[in-house]
Amino acid sequence: MNHRITRAGVALLALAALALSACSAPTEAAPEPSSATDAWPRTVTLDDRTVTIDETPQRVVALSTETGDIALELIGHERVAAVSHGSITDGAGNQIAEAELVETALPAGTNPDPEQILALDPDLVLMTSRHEGEQDAANVLSKAGVPALIFDSSDFESIDAVMAAVKTIGSALGAESTASDIVSSLTKRQEHVLDAIADDPIDSTVLLLMSRGGRQFVQSASSTMSTLVEQAGGTVIGASDGAVPAGPESIVAANPDVIIVEDFQGAGLSPFSELLESGALADVPAIADDATVTVSASIASGTSGTRTVEGLEAIASILHPDAEL
Repeated sequence: MNHRITRAGVALLALAALALSACSAPTEAAPEPSSATDAWPRTVTLDDRTVTIDETPQRVVALSTETGDIALELIGHERVAAVSHGSITDGAGNQIAEAELVETALPAGTNPDPEQILALDPDLVLMTSRHEGEQDAANVLSKAGVPALIFDSSDFESIDAVMAAVKTIGSALGAESTASDIVSSLTKRQEHVLDAIADDPIDSTVLLLMSRGGRQFVQSASSTMSTLVEQAGGTVIGASDGAVPAGPESIVAANPDVIIVEDFQGAGLSPFSELLESGALADVPAIADDATVTVSASIASGTSGTRTVEGLEAIASILHPDAEL
């Protein structure tokens, strides 16, 4: 059967229908696969969506860095037809060597082109829905009959959530055994950290900073790094539901014991040098005690994937310097 012609034809109808109907956004429950058998077709459930996959996917298209990196870790590049630009970007992707062997790297952006995706003749699409354009593309793919697993950003904000995503993607790819091995390793490493710090209770307050587009922000309370700090026994302060601008006044008001700066794509502390050297911060404990450190976004962010456990290890070592990690 010529899948390319069939999907392209259906896509034109889907694009027309899309203008007349509103797309529905995915809910935010942690994903769990509904099937872990070797049989095909199989059904995988993610949030409130049920996706049927007819046979072992051979042309996987991953529209987000986190889903692409997990797919590459599970099955390698041979069965991946396209990844997002983030998967081949230093400081963003965590499977760069494999990602560079994939035939297509889709351009960065928040409005995926459904026709471009369908032209790749995918038999499974993996994506993370954050913006309206991504939700529109997901709706078109569904109407075109292409199975798509649509994750939410919250599905990658903690180690447990990442492990659930690995299981889900592993089921969809027919790679349950590899997924199980990855989850087992992550579980053991996470438990080792938690055991190592269990007898070292702390009361350290932690402020988390990040930089984007030349501006400095306090990270949100739901960020991956916030989750890891709390798991490591610290108390995140100064955080809101979303990222908010960081300035001397907000840092003084928070008065943190520790400041952790997200090292984004190797920039380190440089985007924060003027802010952190402000005389107004001289008496803030984190500044006075030289307790300002960096943790790489590649191990402690929404795109750190299975490396998120490294983020827990790094943050635990900062907050528990005497623990045997």
